Amino acid sequence: MDKYRQLAELLRNRSTKDVFFTAKFISSQGSTCTILVDDLELDEVRLLPTTAKSDNKVLLTPKVGTDVLIGSLSGDLNNLFVISANEIQDIEITCNGVNLMELISDFIQTIAQAKVITPQGTGTFDPSVISQLNVIETKFKQVLK
Repeated sequence: MDKYRQLAELLRNRSTKDVFFTAKFISSQGSTCTILVDDLELDEVRLLPTTAKSDNKVLLTPKVGTDVLIGSLSGDLNNLFVISANEIQDIEITCNGVNLMELISDFIQTIAQAKVITPQGTGTFDPSVISQLNVIETKFKQVLK
């Protein structure tokens, strides 16, 4: 019996007949993931609701081991995606093909390397300012991917 038939059996034996259920998040592979439903491991579950290619997306990657809500808009168990997660590990935001974390990192590095022109000549930012910019960049990287 294939995994999706096993999943259909598991869902039939539950008290509800809907196509929404909870699972444990195991791992991610790009924009898909592997989940655990009872003792059944399923892969190729999408982290985005559709397979449409887009230059605009928000990709939320759940934390390993967290509970996730899984569903299918069509009712097809071969078309599952993560609806929600209790905890998020990474957030990737892309608009018009531009990744937000890359943009922030480039911006901070440009500021840190900027030359300041004064009446006394060209200078750079104080090392403590550059250190603070590096701390800010590190914190952004903890939130965004």
